[in-house]
Amino acid sequence: MSDDTTENTPWREGEDHDEEELDPEEAERRITRFITSADELPGPPVEALAERVAALMRVAWTDLEEIMAGKPHNKVLATELLLGQRARGLQPYDPEQWLLHAATTLLSGMVIRNIEK
Repeated sequence: MSDDTTENTPWREGEDHDEEELDPEEAERRITRFITSADELPGPPVEALAERVAALMRVAWTDLEEIMAGKPHNKVLATELLLGQRARGLQPYDPEQWLLHAATTLLSGMVIRNIEK
C-alpha cells in the first residue's frame, strides 16, 4: 500500500479545487466514484465499514446521553468547550486530539437539541 496521500483522491490531478466553482452534483458523483473504487481494495465493502462505524457512533451517542442526562444546558456546553480547548492544545498527529474533536461534535448535537427544546 502506498503512503502517497494523493493516490486515489476523489479529484483528478491538476484540477482546480476551488469549492465555489464545483457543482454539488458533480462533487457527489466524484465521491460516489471514489467510494466505488475503494470497494475494489482488499477488505470488507465500504458500505459494511460505514455501517459498523455508524453503529459505534450510535452507541457512543447513547452513552454520552446517559452521562449528560439531567445536566444543566450550560454544563453540557462548558464540557464541549473544555474538550475543544484540550483538543486545540494537542498536535494534529496526536490521536487524542481527534477523539476530543469527535466528542465535541457529539456534544454540539446535544447542545443544539437542548436549545431547540
